[in-house]
Parts: sequence; structure tokens; C-alpha cells
Amino acid sequence: MTQEVAKAFEEQRKINFMLAKDKSVEVDGYSGFVFTAKSGRPLMPYGVNSVLYNIVDAYNKEEVQRAKKEHRKAELLPKVSAHVMRHTACTRMAECRMDIKVLQYIMGHAHFDVTMEVYNHLGDRARIENEIAKLDSMAVNF
Repeated sequence: MTQEVAKAFEEQRKINFMLAKDKSVEVDGYSGFVFTAKSGRPLMPYGVNSVLYNIVDAYNKEEVQRAKKEHRKAELLPKVSAHVMRHTACTRMAECRMDIKVLQYIMGHAHFDVTMEVYNHLGDRARIENEIAKLDSMAVNF
């Protein structure tokens, strides 16, 4: 975890405390959850997705109204889920050529082949451009 992420999590815990959501809940031996429901229990994927859907819906409604006033086509956000965000984060780390074993650890993939699927899923265009850049750097004058 980066220091910036740790700091953001600590800030969220302070917010939880101020909202009286800082309850000592233990689930499968784990406690001290950062993202919790009012009960103090950790948010489940459905709860996270619900929050994300509401954010996107609210933005899109405002964008439609703005677009009408400005006589333009609305630029709507796509539906976003926790899974999509996780996959996007993994893809971005892979695109930065993070060591694959480190990426496997960060993502919590038990099997190496799951992480390799992300590497193989990277956009062909980006991979082609990267390889062409390598060729350019090796250019030989004839």
C-alpha cells in the first residue's frame, strides 16, 4: 500500500469515527474496516456497487440537463462497478510493466495464470506501439 493510500484510509477512519460508524466489528478474524455500513460491518460488493451506480446516475442526470441548456450531446459516464474498478487498476499496473509477481500479490490472485490474463488482455495497440518504439530505438542506417 502506498503512503498516499494509507493516509486516505486513515482519513476515512476518522470520518467513520465522527459519524459513529467506528464500531468494533470482527468478521472472520478481521477488524478495523475502512469502508463500512452504518452498522460498522464492512461494505459488501453490492453496497459498493450501489454507491457507484448512484454517483454515475446523479452525474448523468446533471449532464443531460447541462447538455440541453448548452445545445450539445450529453457525455454520459458508463456504468461502473467495483469489479470494473479492480480490473482497471490491475490493467493500469500491468500497462506500467509492474513486476508480474508483485502485481499478483497486490491483486491477491492465488494463481499466476489469472494475473497473466491481464497482461495478455492489454490493448494490442499499446503493445504494438511499444514494440515499434523498441525497433525505432534500434534503427540501423543503411
